[in-house]
Amino acid sequence: MPRIGKETAIVSLLFVLYTVNGVDRVCLSVAMPLLAGHYHFSPMQEGILFSSFFWTYCLFQLPCGLLLDMMLPSVVIVAAMACWGVAAALSGAAAGFGTLLATRLMLGLFEAPFMPAANIIVEQTVRGTGRQGRITIIDSGAAFGAAFGSYATSAIIAATGSWRLAFLITGGAAVCLAPLAWRRLVARRPAGRAGAVSPDRRKTPGGFRGVLTRDVLYMCMGRVAFANVFFGFASWAPSLLIARRHVSLEVAGIITALMFVAAGAGEIVGGVVFGRLRRHLAFDSALRMTIGLSGPVGLAALVAANGLGNLVACVATLVVGLFFYMFGGIYWVIPAAIAREGHLGLVGGILNFSGTFGGIAVGIISGWIVKNWGYSALYGYFLACMALYILFSMCLRPEGRASSAPARDGGPALAVASDVPD
Repeated sequence: MPRIGKETAIVSLLFVLYTVNGVDRVCLSVAMPLLAGHYHFSPMQEGILFSSFFWTYCLFQLPCGLLLDMMLPSVVIVAAMACWGVAAALSGAAAGFGTLLATRLMLGLFEAPFMPAANIIVEQTVRGTGRQGRITIIDSGAAFGAAFGSYATSAIIAATGSWRLAFLITGGAAVCLAPLAWRRLVARRPAGRAGAVSPDRRKTPGGFRGVLTRDVLYMCMGRVAFANVFFGFASWAPSLLIARRHVSLEVAGIITALMFVAAGAGEIVGGVVFGRLRRHLAFDSALRMTIGLSGPVGLAALVAANGLGNLVACVATLVVGLFFYMFGGIYWVIPAAIAREGHLGLVGGILNFSGTFGGIAVGIISGWIVKNWGYSALYGYFLACMALYILFSMCLRPEGRASSAPARDGGPALAVASDVPD
């Protein structure tokens, strides 16, 4: 099989797996209006449940990043996938706030290593500027998973009247896909095959002191702000639509799905745009131009949507805004540009840590905002976070040979551990 065929098959599989990952995350958001009514959850309890996934997801990012720099990332992905599917399915057996909280903590733990592991596999497998588009395709699975999960969960609940069955079906899908992932990513991997390390990769002076550079810190702050908006909408969009626009749960699920389809498409297009710019510009210039043009469009659309009285016009504006906002998915190309030798897994874990910290923050803060000031104030909080994401992104200026010149196709692919399937 030609090499491009192997690359496409691996990236496509990782995209599907991450889409299922996103479905399992968003299921609770769609079912929450029913759960809150059944168990009489307060807004603060809802916020805690929304954020609880991110507690363990965030806590284990750095350990997972260190682990991935020592182990085969494909093995880690498959094992984690089977476990998160079981955890998601067990949410359907929850008997109240405590048991539902426990299953969400388990889900966060087992989903933690996926994107840092996928980032390493893409760096090993895909050559040239194609890496930038491929990693954003995989990361768009979170948005497409939120879109499909919103629609599928609301449809299952509408058809069966059971939120428990929705959790069982979505979690079971991950368990069923684990053997396929094993055959494609692990069983077909040739033993003892070492990969090349990029000649532009820099040596680390020592420990975290050499990893936590200025650009890593700006990357972290930008990702926290970015994640507040993305995960905030993923968690609160159904409740916000029901409360402010007075639509049914099923209609809210469909609208939320449309928004996240646009977000996923925007992430893919953002990767393509960045890749095209990268052929002619240095990394930092291409990054700032991509976010500098798309970010303000997303911000303006979010501002405009808040003042529109017509539901269709409001949804259309939000769709446009999220499409451009999700160009920010190109943040996943940053670790490979700034990570020092042997630390791509750790820097990827730091990036994911930042995003999940944003998920934790928005879960707690949003519940507090809604309780004290309502949904209009929550909307304003999302606007402020979007502005901060743009600001910190403009501050990023990766240094070193890997980012100082336009990219050329055919360059060496980084391999932290031998993990490239035939």
